[in-house]
Order: sequence, then C-alpha cells, then structure tokens
Amino acid sequence: MKEVYGEQCLTRCTIFQWCQRYEAGRVNIKDLPRPGQAHVVTNSATISAVDELIRQNRRITIREIAVELSISKGTVHHIIHKKLGYGKVCAQWVLKHLSENRKMARMSVCLT
Repeated sequence: MKEVYGEQCLTRCTIFQWCQRYEAGRVNIKDLPRPGQAHVVTNSATISAVDELIRQNRRITIREIAVELSISKGTVHHIIHKKLGYGKVCAQWVLKHLSENRKMARMSVCLT
C-alpha cells in the first residue's frame, strides 16, 4: 500500500484495529467521548457578561475580565476572539468584522 499511497498510508496495525472495531459493531466513525474536562465550556450568560465588560471599558485586559468573572484567562481569550470577534488595536478592544455602514464610511474616507 505504501507503494501506491506513499507516506500518507495508514499502518497495518491501524487498519486491523478499525476492522476489529467494525466487526464488534461500531459503525460510527466519530471519536467517542473521553473523560476529563472539556476544552472550553462557555454559555450565553458568560459570553454576554464578557461582552458587557468590554463595552463598559474598551481598555480592560483579559486578566481583569478573568478575575471579575472568576473564570480562566484561556476561557476569556476564547470568548473574546472566537465567540465575540474582538481584537486589540491601540490597547482597545475593537470588532474584527465591520458593519456595512462602517465599511462604507471607511471606503469614502479612502476615496477622498
């Protein structure tokens, strides 16, 4: 198989394990849930609380938000960047994606 598929080919051991699992009745190809803490657990109340803190003070830091809400800095970072779409510009939080009105205003400034 390595002659045909090259280095990206699966090992024989992996293929045999998959076959054994299929014969045992497993047909779902997704990973099974594993024990332990989830990577990032967020709910809408936490997201809205972070958003409200940022709107009150655009210069607030991730550490200050984490202390205020008693959550980890990693969770705050995930909420700010992935869920809310903020980025830090000149020490202030700003939205990464502009609304249509803001886009038009910037285009008119650039064209004049």
